[in-house]
Amino acid sequence: MQGWLAVRVVGGVAAVGLLSGCGGGASEGKAVEPVPAVSAAPSAVAPDAGERAAVLAAYRAMAAAEVRTYASGALDAELERYATHTALADIKATLFWYQQRGIVMKGEPVHSPAVDSLDASGDPLRAVITDCVDSTGYDKVGKDGNPVGAAPSGPRRHVVTSSAQRTKSGSWLVYTSTVERDRTC
Repeated sequence: MQGWLAVRVVGGVAAVGLLSGCGGGASEGKAVEPVPAVSAAPSAVAPDAGERAAVLAAYRAMAAAEVRTYASGALDAELERYATHTALADIKATLFWYQQRGIVMKGEPVHSPAVDSLDASGDPLRAVITDCVDSTGYDKVGKDGNPVGAAPSGPRRHVVTSSAQRTKSGSWLVYTSTVERDRTC
């Protein structure tokens, strides 16, 4: 109903504007009343859009640092700027497992993250991110570059659910990140 009303008001103002320009008006000694300004429709941007963008930027930066970590076989210096708690511990544990076996990762997974929820009512702010990660072009290789183990079987696209919190300094950190191996996307 509000959309219909806005169209009617804008249409009415446009008609008044057209009619005031046609004949009559000030040239005949009549005062022309100014056309009232119509404010633009409310912005379609969510009030928390900036926070959502910041959450996604932190998540993407963590994911990129994770890829660099597994590709080099050493913890990326940027990782701790974006990951903490269980998310960081899991990456370190996976890196250790790879190091013990002489494995690095070749290629890059494709991410499609979205902020599912943002709780701005508490302190700290919290968010849940759901990502569809496609690991089709992301494989384990030995440090010599040769494939390690059997080729992966089954789906290579999985849902990853992560949680993040905003620190007192205003930056976002990913606290948990869980690959839901039984959920494909």
